[in-house]
Amino acid sequence: MAPYTDIYTRTLVIALKSPPIGKNTSQVAALTGVHPRTVDRIYSRAIAAGFEPNELPIKILPHHVQDAPKTGRPAKQAEEVKEQIFQQVRHDRYGREKSCADLAGGLSLQGDWKNVIWTDETSVVINHRRGGYRVWRKADERVVKSCIRERWKGYSEFMFWGCFSYDKKGPCHVYQPETKAEKEDAARRIEQLNAELEPLQREEWELLESMRRIGLRNKRGRKPQWRWTEKTGKLVRTSGGGIDWWRYQTCVLIPKLIPFAKECLQDRPQTVRLLWCGNSPDCNCIEPCWFYMKRETTKKGAPQSRAEAVRVWQNCWRDLSQLKIQAWIERILIHIQKIIELQGGNEYIEGRDKPRLRRPYIG
Repeated sequence: MAPYTDIYTRTLVIALKSPPIGKNTSQVAALTGVHPRTVDRIYSRAIAAGFEPNELPIKILPHHVQDAPKTGRPAKQAEEVKEQIFQQVRHDRYGREKSCADLAGGLSLQGDWKNVIWTDETSVVINHRRGGYRVWRKADERVVKSCIRERWKGYSEFMFWGCFSYDKKGPCHVYQPETKAEKEDAARRIEQLNAELEPLQREEWELLESMRRIGLRNKRGRKPQWRWTEKTGKLVRTSGGGIDWWRYQTCVLIPKLIPFAKECLQDRPQTVRLLWCGNSPDCNCIEPCWFYMKRETTKKGAPQSRAEAVRVWQNCWRDLSQLKIQAWIERILIHIQKIIELQGGNEYIEGRDKPRLRRPYIG
């Protein structure tokens, strides 16, 4: 590796080697002590940067002798970022003991999670209270039918959907049972969509198959035939339980979620769509909302009818505080740190780093 030369030495090398002075490479190397190859490299880089060797008077500008950009990420620490780091470090004794990784992680996550819209749905069962039941029984009555709460696995009276962000609480929706007329209308509309979609999908499929089977020799086997199925892009509704893609799009996505997302984009242009893992409820900030709402809606007894349950859940969503939503979103910073420490495990107590303190009772 060649020794480093400062800008003053480079300026001297360029001046001596320029035509008005006329020193050759060997003479410049003898006068400056710079290796001959380095002399030629400095001079050629100056010419590439815009130096005119035959121009009089000689003009050697700063960009003719400046250092080439080095490898690595350039410094991007603005004054605001530095001030945030100083505030975190000087906050308390625990802040002064934080590592650089902890500070970087905290600063990078502070604003990003505020740009996410959290959405999910939960099932509601009529006459069902959240939490445990206390019953009077003897020691030998543990398996008696009257002492065991009945459970219906996979059963729900209706599905409740909601969404919110850090700054705003979004709309909610209650999925009502789909009537026969709605099912027939959905089948007719999906059939129309498939009629428009099939020519486009077939054209794309034929192009991909022709490119896959191209070669110097004909490939063995039966020539693929076009079949308009779900695998090739046909829209099909499944007969299983739950909310399928059609009801989600027609009831929630188009009429409610997309308008709410456009409204959030006005205040936070950096709001993005985040594809979430299906098996990661610990990192979904709306999950604690369902536990809270199920507890609130059954505090004075479980609803006895569908209409009462719908009214209670909609009122609970209306009265949900934005401060509570912000607290749920702020917890994700602690959850991610715990999950990384446990290498993907969830054996930790959910919540924020600082426990909530009850207000002192003044009698």
